[in-house]
Amino acid sequence: MRLPTTRAPRRTACGAVAGLLALVLGSLTSAGPSAGQAAAPAAAARYASIKVATFNVLGSQHTRGPGGRGPGKARARITSDLVIAKRLDLVAFQEVQADQLLVLKRRLADHRIWPAYQLGRGTLRLQIAWRERAFDLVDRGTLVTKFVGQNRPVPWVLLRHRASGRPIYVVDVHNSPRGRELERDRALGRQIKLVQRFRATGRTVLVLGDLNEREEAFCKVVGRTDLVAANGGWVSRSRCRPPERGLRVDWIFGRGLLEFSDYVADDGRLVRKVSDHRMIHATVTLRHKPRR
Repeated sequence: MRLPTTRAPRRTACGAVAGLLALVLGSLTSAGPSAGQAAAPAAAARYASIKVATFNVLGSQHTRGPGGRGPGKARARITSDLVIAKRLDLVAFQEVQADQLLVLKRRLADHRIWPAYQLGRGTLRLQIAWRERAFDLVDRGTLVTKFVGQNRPVPWVLLRHRASGRPIYVVDVHNSPRGRELERDRALGRQIKLVQRFRATGRTVLVLGDLNEREEAFCKVVGRTDLVAANGGWVSRSRCRPPERGLRVDWIFGRGLLEFSDYVADDGRLVRKVSDHRMIHATVTLRHKPRR
């Protein structure tokens, strides 16, 4: 009859140990949600966003004389104010002239501009500006195409986005206007080949600019590359469906682990003071560069 009394304390001790284990395990289990909550911001931090734009600023020579818009320098000041107010990280400008470039460089102190004057005074029309706190310059170059009968360098840069670590090719384009169809087609064909070469590296590519075409430009760029337009549309093997509303000659295309959102064709009062073009801007969300 003593065996039960001697075994009972052992069972009680085992129960106590089990109870302690349950408490420990329970506390570990209850820590799970807080650990998960701590991990959520880390997952969200895998993505970073930038604001990009393209804007044909309307060169100074187009506005001299009666009936035109304000002087080029005055409009460049407004352009700078727009870039700052909209917090644009990356902008491709077209039709920039020497007096306008001086203003842009002075007023956009947080941005670096290329090619600026480095390719000569006759090559100022296309300029790429980026916020220096957001990007490091890795490489740069040009592609020469015809514009209204003249050879013109199309500038490109390879930037490293600091927050995500992702390298991004940016190409600034302005093709011939109106009846110069053959010249425009040849230029776009060469630009598409450049994009294909950049995309073959696996890096993100953005094409910004005034292509001086609507449906045809969209169908060629999206149909012959893997790029998408910031304002939508699609191309299949047998059909091209451009964006449904408000087609412009100014475009934002891109590809490479990115998503477009907040597309705007801005024709506000200040934009109309500057140019006969809209300021096209959008948000680009980038995934962090994968760790190796």
